[in-house]
This record gives sequence, structure tokens and C-alpha cells, in this order.
Amino acid sequence: MTGGTVLAVERACVELAGSASAETVRVRTGPKTAVYRVRLADGRPVVVKLFSADTSHRAADEAHLLAAVTAAGRVRVPAVIGHGPVPGLTVSALITADAGTKTLSDAVRAGQMPRPAALLRLALLMAAFHTIEAPAGVRLAPGIGQQVSALASHCPRQVFNRLAPALEVIAGGARRERMVWCHGDLHLENVIRGGDRHLIPGGIGEPHLPEHVVDFEAATVEVPEYDLAQTLVTCDALEPADRVFMAAAYGRPVDTRLLDAYLAFQAVRGWTYAAHREGRDRDAWAARLHLALTPQPGRTGL
Repeated sequence: MTGGTVLAVERACVELAGSASAETVRVRTGPKTAVYRVRLADGRPVVVKLFSADTSHRAADEAHLLAAVTAAGRVRVPAVIGHGPVPGLTVSALITADAGTKTLSDAVRAGQMPRPAALLRLALLMAAFHTIEAPAGVRLAPGIGQQVSALASHCPRQVFNRLAPALEVIAGGARRERMVWCHGDLHLENVIRGGDRHLIPGGIGEPHLPEHVVDFEAATVEVPEYDLAQTLVTCDALEPADRVFMAAAYGRPVDTRLLDAYLAFQAVRGWTYAAHREGRDRDAWAARLHLALTPQPGRTGL
């Protein structure tokens, strides 16, 4: 997303938060979204997320998903301040309270949290999120069937063909009774670190983890292994020991053969869209693709 984004942020703040922006800092910009950290003129720190007009997931969708998570009271998410179209522009905006400036990734890079502890946090957050019922009437990201069809159109044939064994396992493991609401992209950058790194007591219905989860664009309904695999891939936790650790920390039944199949799928999907089509992080995705598709000791065969 490029062009006019700062103007969109300024208009969104006035229209949706009732205050002009006093200071604006870009956090990240992608093909369909842009995120800014803003200090409003009235002193409130907020985060403004812009959504392009041609994206299927818009500000209203994310606001409704955040409301559903908040209502469940099991995982912390930023409070929604306002959402809607930006006057005079072809983008929509979501404004939330600023939950903090440091992610789990920041904590690991700064040596404030060991990597295994951060992966444990992700597993605990995922387990809690999977107990929340997906909201009815809210648009979610496509499920595995549509994703495979789309991937077949964009992935080079020689790479897609290597997925055939994994797709057979995935098709055989589709059990409706095991479906859960998946975040779809729960990695270290999408978790805002809480002020207390330990578990904290909560009241009735209050979440016990201090972190806030963000970015629900990929939220969908699938088996748990789908979500676990995406986290393992995007966190570069593809070694057998990482997989075993995350599955154990998750604390709920996990089909290890199905998890391996989804690891292959998520790696190919990420490589196709990020590296092959958009030219982003090519070396990182090439390494993930290699690890996910190459048989390794300690990993179940597909």
C-alpha cells in the first residue's frame, strides 16, 4: 500500500477517533495494508491500520473479529476505538488503543526473553485462542480447499507437485469435529509483549496471559495443525525439536503426521506468495521451503 497513506491516517484519526494526529510513525506497509503508530492531539496513543479497497479483509471485518475475541475473554487484543471508510479516499481504517511498542520478537532480539520461552507463549496463546468459537456472520479467510486451489494457480508446477503427498495427508485428516478458529498467522511479530512477562492472575472470564494478539487478516476455521504449522514456519522453528516442543506446549491433541503435512503446505504457500510473487525475504523463504520439504530424522514421513 503506497501513496496518500499519511493523509489517510490524518483523516481517519479525525473521523474515527475524534482527534487530529499529533505525531505519526509508520510501523509497516504491505501490499494491502499499512500500520501506523499515532499520538493523537488529545494525548491518546493509538494504532491506525489502513486497508486498501481491493482487499477481501477490511477494517470492519477485523473490528468484528477483535470484538469476538474480547467478548470471549480468553486472549487479550487491543481495544477498538473506531473503524470505517476514510472520507474522500478508497481505503478503510481501523483504530485501536496502542497495546505497546514491543513484540515478542523484539524481546528475543534484545535478549530479554529466551526464544523457547517466546515459542511457549505462542503455544499458550494459540491453545487459548482455539477455545474461542468463531463468530457467526463474520467474513473469515478461505479454508484449506480454497487455499490449495489458489496456490495451484500461482505456485510453479515443479514446486506444487512436491506437495502432492502432503495434500493427500491433509485431505485424509480433515475432520469437522476437530475444526477450531485459527488465527492463521500467529508469529512473534504479531504478539505485543505485556508489561509482566509471567502469567498474571485474572478475574472470572479474564485472560491470564499479558500479551496482546494482533493482525487477524488470516483468521479462518481449520484443524489445529494448520495454525501450529504456520507458526512453526514463520518463526523458523522447523527443526524436529522445535516441532515437538511447540506441540507439547500447545497441550492439546496433535496429529504429528498431519502437522508435518501442513508444515510442507504452509512453507510452499509462504514461499509462493512472499518470495516468488512479491520478491520478499527470498533467502528466508528458500530455507524454510527446503527444511519443510526435505525429510529429516525425527520427522514422520509423508
